[in-house]
Amino acid sequence: MNLNKNSLEIEEVIIEGDGCQVPVLKLTPLESRGAVVVAHNYGGSKEEMLGLAFRIAKTGFTTGVIDLRGHGENRCKLDGQVLSDLKTAINYFKQFGNVTAVGHSLGGRLSLISGADHAIGISPALAKTFGPKTQGMIRVLRDYRVNGSVTDLFTTLAEIPQMEFDPEDVMIICGSRDVPEIIDECAKLASKGYEIVEIDNALHVDIYTLEPTFEAVTKKLQKWY
Repeated sequence: MNLNKNSLEIEEVIIEGDGCQVPVLKLTPLESRGAVVVAHNYGGSKEEMLGLAFRIAKTGFTTGVIDLRGHGENRCKLDGQVLSDLKTAINYFKQFGNVTAVGHSLGGRLSLISGADHAIGISPALAKTFGPKTQGMIRVLRDYRVNGSVTDLFTTLAEIPQMEFDPEDVMIICGSRDVPEIIDECAKLASKGYEIVEIDNALHVDIYTLEPTFEAVTKKLQKWY
């Protein structure tokens, strides 16, 4: 069988973490220049992020898309230690070179504070508090998608450390029609010199599926590597 330069090997991997097994879909190109770990949003799964992971992998990065605890095939309950799942995956993918963490919403916040060599937060859930309208929407539309959770999103966010991150090593993407609290946080970070990319007309729920987002992510990866 002849393979072209964009061919990818896809395999399922289970990574042993600190008391929790992390399910991963690993996408490996014929030639790899580094690694990327992709993390989903609250109520999401690795399968939902496969489109983004594929677009990253075919530009030459060994890419892992994971299920965070409480989600998908990850059998651990969601709690304030969810960051350790992403760190477990990052440590595994270090064997393929420098690692960039890319995540959406909850996964975006985790990516930015993960300690990866670089990070891209797509609509990251960075706000310390969220208003009643946002909380109500999340509880109706997302809570039921979390398996056996011991905490909800907002309790989990309160337990995740607040950390500073180096502007040189991160990029943040948000939608012009994003969640209001996220738009506000992005504006604050822009005023501090962080690179903020706004995707026109993007909503919080679809921004990670859009062509302009794919282009922004892959362009930044090319620059870093």
